[in-house]
Amino acid sequence: MVATIKRNLRFDNLLVNLSLLFIVVICLLPFLWSVSSSLKGRDELFQTLPSLLPKEPTLGNYYWIFTRRDMSMIPINMLNSFKVTLLAVAIQTSLATMAGYAFARLEFKGRDLMFYSLILLIFVPRAGGLMAVYELMDYLNLRNSHLGLALLFSSAMSTAVFIMRQNFLNIPRELEESATIEGANTWQVFLYVAVPLAKGGMVVVALFEFLYVWGEYLMTRTLIDFPELETLSVAVAKISGWAALFTSSAFSTYGAEAAAHVVAMAPVILIFILMQRWFIRGLTEGILKM
Repeated sequence: MVATIKRNLRFDNLLVNLSLLFIVVICLLPFLWSVSSSLKGRDELFQTLPSLLPKEPTLGNYYWIFTRRDMSMIPINMLNSFKVTLLAVAIQTSLATMAGYAFARLEFKGRDLMFYSLILLIFVPRAGGLMAVYELMDYLNLRNSHLGLALLFSSAMSTAVFIMRQNFLNIPRELEESATIEGANTWQVFLYVAVPLAKGGMVVVALFEFLYVWGEYLMTRTLIDFPELETLSVAVAKISGWAALFTSSAFSTYGAEAAAHVVAMAPVILIFILMQRWFIRGLTEGILKM
């Protein structure tokens, strides 16, 4: 213990630790400021010398965004976000796991060409084909549909397939060969041998997809026309337009925006905290093996 403290107090280690602390403070400050602002009333928010800690904490801003149905549909939009996000995560994780195993273990003509062509799609911006996506979704009658959004978001599988392929490549072939000798077919080897050993990679894929879909704005804003079908990211962005209608003497648009941002961030932070161990494990297991 003493040796560890002395090592951390060395000049070079101290410099690194101070630099990391500075970076952490910079990264956490916007989050802390949002939480603080969401707990402040109008007068405290617009005082001459603002403070990080609220002097008179209030939940009024949260009450406002959850109860003013004429200007906010946050509860409904939050439920929509959970529906679309969980469905997209389930679809992409399942398909990427099967595709990753196929690219890692199965031999078929054009396998490597297909895989590296899929990897090249990572560098194509998703917004580049916005109009084409709009026309396609309209033709398939998937506009204004949560199922349509989930299918669209889960279809971007380049990164997910890459991660799963690398995880399966890291699994010793001897384990699968032993199962094959015992009489297991390809599906049984995949389900009962490969998948349990690649759970870390599946968690990474699920977290990446959760983060992307939960905060996605452009596609949702383009494909959804009705407020009751919008997701939380779109609803939060719309709160900034309340200023013309926000006449309360106790609350302000600024505080309501901050409260909405905290509500939108909370599920992501909670999911990451709960799955952090699996996330790190999935990133480090076989991710560099080509």
